Parts: sequence; structure tokens; C-alpha cells
Amino acid sequence: MNSFLLVALSLITLLMISTGVYLLSKRFNFPYTVSLVGVGILIALLSQFPIFSFLDDFHLTPEILLYVFLPILLFESAYNIKYKEMLRSARSISLLAIVSLIVSAFLIAAFIHYGALLFGYHIPFLVALLFGTLISATDPVAVLALFKELGAPRRLTLIFERESLFNDGTAFALFLVILAYIQSVAGFHSDGHGNLYSVFASHFLGTDTTGLIVTGIISFLLMILVGMLFGSFIGVVFSKIIEKIKNNEFLEITLTLILAHTTFILAEVLNHFLFPVSGVIATTLAALVVGNYGRYKISPKVEETMEQFWGFFAFISNSLVFILVGIMIVSLGIDWNVMIIPVAIAIIAVVIARAISVYGVIVPLNWTRKEEQIPLSWLHMLSWGSLRGALAIIMVLLIPESLTITGWDFPFSIRDFVLALTVGCIVFTTFIKATTIIPFMKYFHIDKLHEIEEVEHVEGKMIMLLEVLAKIGSLKERGFIIQEEYILLHEKYTHELETVRLELETVRLELDELMKQKWDKIAGLIKRVITLHALGIEKFSLKKLYMYNEISEHEFKVLLRKNESQIHRVEIGLPQIKTEGEGENINLFERLTEVVSTWLHRDVNPIFSRFMRVRSRLVMTDSALKGLITFEAVDFIAGRKEFREIQELYTSFRENAQKEYNELFKANKLLLVEFDSRLANKSLLKQQEIIVEDLFQKEIISPKLYIRFKEEIEEKIYE
Repeated sequence: MNSFLLVALSLITLLMISTGVYLLSKRFNFPYTVSLVGVGILIALLSQFPIFSFLDDFHLTPEILLYVFLPILLFESAYNIKYKEMLRSARSISLLAIVSLIVSAFLIAAFIHYGALLFGYHIPFLVALLFGTLISATDPVAVLALFKELGAPRRLTLIFERESLFNDGTAFALFLVILAYIQSVAGFHSDGHGNLYSVFASHFLGTDTTGLIVTGIISFLLMILVGMLFGSFIGVVFSKIIEKIKNNEFLEITLTLILAHTTFILAEVLNHFLFPVSGVIATTLAALVVGNYGRYKISPKVEETMEQFWGFFAFISNSLVFILVGIMIVSLGIDWNVMIIPVAIAIIAVVIARAISVYGVIVPLNWTRKEEQIPLSWLHMLSWGSLRGALAIIMVLLIPESLTITGWDFPFSIRDFVLALTVGCIVFTTFIKATTIIPFMKYFHIDKLHEIEEVEHVEGKMIMLLEVLAKIGSLKERGFIIQEEYILLHEKYTHELETVRLELETVRLELDELMKQKWDKIAGLIKRVITLHALGIEKFSLKKLYMYNEISEHEFKVLLRKNESQIHRVEIGLPQIKTEGEGENINLFERLTEVVSTWLHRDVNPIFSRFMRVRSRLVMTDSALKGLITFEAVDFIAGRKEFREIQELYTSFRENAQKEYNELFKANKLLLVEFDSRLANKSLLKQQEIIVEDLFQKEIISPKLYIRFKEEIEEKIYE
């Protein structure tokens, strides 16, 4: 049979199997990635039989992993990161991603080198360091899935995910530097030449040990710094290109796919010919820029499709990588009788080094109080929950098969040796660590709700039931349900609401003296829940204004930043900002972004900008006030002082916005009448677009007419 056909058959079969594994893992509540590795091992054993021999025809190669899967996984993870959330834990993430990783790499190397000597094995320190570098990069896929399932604290989840994303870049850069150093020491050159930086470094710094170490340190720093600058630049360029494309989901999604791979490949080209650049860091920064700066240049209706597309690609990539890792475990041509002790030493070294590197950097950070404290139980999870995965395999496969070094006396190559250690650690973290994370979380009570969250949980149910009761009333008013149905449903959910109210009182009584001490906090919690509800409505109405072209991108971002800043303040227990500019904490990056954005939009009449902002604030506060009506359905909330305060606050917001709107309109009536008419016209055209979409979905108009209508409307929108 044609070899290409066998590879295609193998690929399709693996995808079908991974789909089945996903469904079964959900059914039996077992980590998906762990299941995939196990199934991969079974597939490798089955492939020994002639009838199933095609199953392992699709192989993991360095090229496929490096240039196909890795950019996808990096982009998908970084695209959904909000830099504001990341900045709130910037110190801990930076320490874990850089300092902790470097410490871990050298500790692992020392433990393996000296530990192996105790058993009569001589493993050169540089080889152990090469392994320590690549195995220190964590893979959060399985852990994050469990965190989300068990409801781990949001900040712990964010730290875990962000650390993993950025330590990938650090580990990859450090790995390449260590590999280049080993090749220089051994007089080994894979391609016969280095980049321009290597030539200058060799000339000015020399090729002795000191010169090579200095060259390596500078290379490592350049990889990180240049990678960040290059990735940010590419991200801005592609964001501008996406901005020029309106409402074409296929082109916009394709551009992000091109961005992910182009950034990585161009960075690797620069790294090969000119100077050190980390493709991993460049791709990560490019995705961060597009996910934050470029996200609002993406057409609103495309945004959801974009996230689904990247989620799908990440799922496919992870599925194939982990199932192929399982196949690789069986296919390794290693004498495990020789390797069993080195692998055991490596596993112990990785566990101990991770613990030391985590506690060693975060505990001092807690002492400084420069950032919100990270509880000791979280440190236990950060230490134990660090799995290893795809990136480690990618880096191993980049080691030249013929690479050797003085003192290497094992009967197989350095690459096979490091691969065996890596696979052993992946098997341990996959089948031991990943499967014990749930018991660990329960043991340390990380998944348990504290007393304030218990109240918040009950109040969340109360809000849900309030919304349901409001919906029932709406259905009756619109004639969708008859009187008898309305009575039955209203009685049912009113009874549930009364039960929840009693549950809230029961929770309070159970807290006894502790509850008495924290009653003010509970009252504040009630206020916080209602305030977040109002802010959420504001945010939704703002996004709708942007979708309907009733506010410019610049003004939208300004108001969105203020709204998200308000939400963050309320979430961490600070009071809501009551006046323009009060208590706002704008970091340097936000300030710079706003200055650049203002300069780019300097041709816009400042009166129009102010008008759009005031008009939008009026719509947002009005929507929030209408949303608060939901809470008036229950006396328990509506009669409280906290609720009245929020109502009065939003009433004053609306009155102030209305007053400013009237004054601005009165002073610039002729100018703003025409401008407001244009905004209203754009909104109506958007409404026409939605109506046409609805007519097409109901098959009232033909596809040909649908396209014609769309073209005519879009011409008017963007003229």
C-alpha cells in the first residue's frame, strides 16, 4: 500500500481514537492526557501485529513538533491571557518562570551527576544539565483541566498557567544555549557554521571555557529580550492588518494562524543567521499582543469563532502529541536494565529540585509583601502539580543523534539517554502526579469553599433564581405561556427561592462567633455581588455599542479599561470608583498604549470623541439601572441599605452623564446632530445585517440574495 496513504490512515485513526478516549475520560472522570498516554502505549503494542502495523506509521519528528504543533499550543495559550490579570501576579510568575527554572535545571544536574556516582554511573555534568534544562519546563494541560473541574482558586490557576507559558520560553532558550556550549566544547557543528552573533562572539570573547560561558550568558539574555521585542512588533503589525479586514472570519482566523507560525519561523531564521532570538518567546508575545491589543480589531462576530478555532486546534495538537508520546515510550530502543537506576535518580531529582526552586523563590517573595501572599497549600500544589509533556520531547529530538562528549561511556547516544530520562519523568508525572492531584487538593482543602464563599455560593443561587422569575414574568407578558403554567412555574421557583433564603440564614447561623465578627464583611459581600452584576451589565452594553459601530475603537478601549478596573477593585474588596479618574491605577504599559492610541486617532475631532464617550456612559449606566430591577423582586435584597446605596450611586452616574450629554449637545448642536445621526444610521445598518442573517437562517431568502444584501449593507457601513 502507498506509504503516504498509510500515514494518512494512521493519522485519522489516531484522531478517532483520541476522540473516543476524550469521551471515556469525561465519563469516568479521569485525566484526559493521562488516558491518551496509556492508550498510546496500547497502540504501540497492537502495532506489533501485522493487521495493526499501520497505527504507528505517523511519527513524531522534530520538524512536526517544532514547526506545526508548538506554535499552535503557544499561540492558543497566550491569546487568551489578559495582561492585566498577569501583571497582578507578575513577580511570582516571573520568579517561577525564570529564576525557579534556572535553579531547578542546575539542581537537577547536580543531583543526577553526583547521585549517579554513588551507584557507579558516570553521567557528565553537562549532559545532566542539558536534561535538567528541558525537563524543568512544566506542562499544565492535565492540571488545569482538573483545577477547572474542582474549582481551584482563580489566582492559583492563573499563576500555574502563566508560569508554564513563560517558562517554556526560558527553558527553550536555556536549552539551546547549553546545547550550543556542549557542541562547542566537543568541537561538534551540526551545520558547519553559526549565526553572525556567534562569529563576533568567538572573535571578541574567545573560544576558551570562560569565553564560551560569557557567550552563552549573553545569548540567553538576547534570546529572551530580542524574542520579546520581535514578537511584540509582529503582533502589532498583524493586528493592524486584521484591522483592515472587516467581518471576514475566514481571513481573520487565517491571519492569526499565519501569525503563529510566521513569528516562530522568522524568529528561528534570525536565530540561525543573525543573532539569538527565541521563537517560543516571540510567538508567545505576538499572541499576547493580538489577544489584548488586536482582539478589539477583530470583528465582534468573529471573536467567538476565533476562540473556538484555536481551542479546536489546541485540542487536536495536544491529543496527537500525548498519544504519540505513549507510542514513543514502547518504541524506544533502550536497554532499560542499564537505564532503570539513572531514570529513578532523575525522577527523584526532578521532584526535589522543583520543590526547592518553588519554595525557595516564593517564600522570600511572601516575606517582602510586594505581592498578594501565596498560601503554603498553593506552594504544595505548584510543586507537586508540575507535569512534563510535549515541549520536553520536542527539545530532546533537537539533540543531534551523533552528539558526544568526553567521558561518555554509555552504549547508546546522548540523545537516546536523555530521551529515556525524559520519557521516564513524563511517565511518572503522568501516571503518578496527575492521578494524585485530586486527593492532594482535597487533603490541603484547596477545593473547599471558605465561609465567605459559602455565603457567596448561596447568594449566587439566589441571583440565578431571581433571573428565572423575571424570565417567567416576561414569558407570560409576551403570551408564550398561559396563566396556569405561569402560576405553576412561579410557585415552583418562588419556593426554591425561599429555600435558598433559609439556606443563607442557616449558613450564617453555622458560622456562630466567626460570623458575628465578619458580619460587616458579609454585608459587604452582598454589596459586592450586586455591584459586580451592575458592572457586568455595563460591560455587556459597552460591547454591544462597539459591535453596532456606535463607538470608536479608541473610546471603546478607554471605557472598557475603566470598567475592568472597576470590576477588579470590587473583586478584591476595594470600593467602587464614584468619580471620573478617582483611584485609578494605570500602569506604564496602559499609559503608553493610551498615548499611542490617542496619537493614531489624532485626526478625530475631540468633540466627537468626548460625545461618544459620554453617550456610551449614559447607555451603560441606564442599562445597569434597568438590570438592578431584578433585585427588587426579593425584599431581602431590595430593602437592604447596600442595595439602596448602589441604586442611588447608579442614579447619580446616570444623572451626571445625562447632564454632561445635554451640555455638550447644547454647545455643539449643529455639529453633533449630524454626527449622532451617522452613529444612529450605523446602528440601524447593523440591525439590518442581523435581520438579513435571520432571514437567511430561516431560509426566507436564498444564499445569492443573502450575499447581495450583505455586500450592500457593508458598503454603507464602511463608506
